Amino acid sequence: MRTSRRTLRAATALAAALAATAFGLPAGGVHRTGPPPGAGDTAGAPSAGGAVLPQPVPAVPVPRCPSLAVAGHRGAPTAAPENTLAAFRAALAGGADWLETDVRTTRDGVPVLMHDDTVDRVTDGHGRVAELTAAQIAALHVTAGPGPAQPVPTLDDLLHELAGTRTRLLMEIKEEHGPSDAVRAARAAAASGADVVLYSFFPAMLQAAHRAAPGLPVVLVQGRAVARDPGGLRLDGIALDEPLATAGRIAREHAAGRQVYVWTPDHDADWRAAADRHADAVITDVPAAARVWADAHCPPVL
Repeated sequence: MRTSRRTLRAATALAAALAATAFGLPAGGVHRTGPPPGAGDTAGAPSAGGAVLPQPVPAVPVPRCPSLAVAGHRGAPTAAPENTLAAFRAALAGGADWLETDVRTTRDGVPVLMHDDTVDRVTDGHGRVAELTAAQIAALHVTAGPGPAQPVPTLDDLLHELAGTRTRLLMEIKEEHGPSDAVRAARAAAASGADVVLYSFFPAMLQAAHRAAPGLPVVLVQGRAVARDPGGLRLDGIALDEPLATAGRIAREHAAGRQVYVWTPDHDADWRAAADRHADAVITDVPAAARVWADAHCPPVL
C-alpha cells in the first residue's frame, strides 16, 4: 500500500510529539546523539515491514555562551549623568541585571556616589569630596552627561532604591580617608536589605569592609597594573580590565572558586570575547545594548 505525503507528515509529527512527551524534551526539539542527518541516516525510509519511519527532528540549538550578567557601569552614563539615580534607573529600564557605582566619603563621614576624588569634572562645583561636607555636596548637580542635571546621590539613596529587589550592586569603595570609610559603607549596605557586593581596588579597604559586614561577597578589582596582594582575604570574585581577561586567566580564577567580571566592554566584539571566555558578567557603559546582545546569544541570568 502506498503511503501519501499527508500520511507521512502526520506520522512524523505524531512520532516527534510522542518522543517529546516521553522524554520530557521541549516542544519542537529532540537532542540527537548520533551522526548528523545525511550521514548514513536511514530515518524516513521504509522499514523491512513497509512502515514509514519518522524523519529526524533538528536538534535544539545550543547557546553560544553561558549565562552572562550585564552590569551598568555608573548606571547608564550614555543615557543620563553618571552615578545618579536617573542613570541607575535608565540602566535598569534597559535591562541591566546589576549596577556598579563608586562610593566616596565626605568630610563629615557621609558616603556619596562619585567616581573622581574631586567634583570638578562632573558637577557644577569645585573641590575634593573628602574636603566638602554632605550639605555642600547635596547643593551640587551632576552636569556631565546627557539629559537634565541631576543631584549627587548619597549611598543611602541608592540602597533605598534597591532594597528588596533582585538587582545586585557592585559597590566600589574608593580610598578617601582610610578604612573607616569602608566600614561606614559596608555597614550601610549590610543594613539596607539590598544585594550588595563589596568591591574595591584596595585590599585594605576590602578587609575593613569585610570585618564590618562579613555576610557580603568580596570582589577585588584589577586594572592594567599588577594587583596588590589581598593579604589572605577570601575573594568571591575578581573584576578584570579587558586586557587582563584572557581565557587562561578566567579559567584559573574559576578553578580557584571565583567569579570573573570584565570591565568595561562596550561593543559586540568585546561582549563576544568575554562570553566566549566564560566571564560571569560584563560591566558596561551601554547596558541596554549589551542586554540586546546577551539576549540574542546567551541564556538569561536567573
